[in-house]
Amino acid sequence: VLMNIITCKKCGKKYAYEVWGTVYPGRKERETANCPYCGEVGYSEMTSQNISSYKLDEEGNPIRKESF
Repeated sequence: VLMNIITCKKCGKKYAYEVWGTVYPGRKERETANCPYCGEVGYSEMTSQNISSYKLDEEGNPIRKESF
């Protein structure tokens, strides 16, 4: 999975997003990468996959939340 880093046009903070999941023919929907700081849409595409956004730590690494 490729991690992309972009800067939010609204709040100016950098964050990461990734497109993940199985690619299915047809059945595409508009998926968005929303800024985890302010909620602004920073990226979108028509895909059957999912998009997840992450805040960055001080070193620029994505902060993935643990699921329990």
